[in-house]
Amino acid sequence: MTKFIFEVLFFAITITFLLAWGYVKKQRKAEALIDKLYENCEDKILREFEHKEALSEKEIKNVIEGTKASLFWSKNKVIVQDANLVIDTIIERMKKKELILEEKSSKRNTYRLKKGS
Repeated sequence: MTKFIFEVLFFAITITFLLAWGYVKKQRKAEALIDKLYENCEDKILREFEHKEALSEKEIKNVIEGTKASLFWSKNKVIVQDANLVIDTIIERMKKKELILEEKSSKRNTYRLKKGS
């Protein structure tokens, strides 16, 4: 009888844990989607640096336009439709991670891949 009570109690604790974990994942889904989108944009920009030595802000906008992100456990997706809304955040994240360097010229801002990245 005691064994049965422990089995039921263990089952109840397991179900409670799984429900709580699912609830937390659901709450953080939007944040995780945005982070994934930023990572995908950064990857596309870094791939573009393989072909070019420097990129202007306008070129970076063209590169990230249409970038998509989704989580494997969710059917929700995020797409960059207007690069002007995310360009500043992405550039700041990349500068903070020390992936790119900013060069201010008289006409436009250009960015170069940091040596050793």
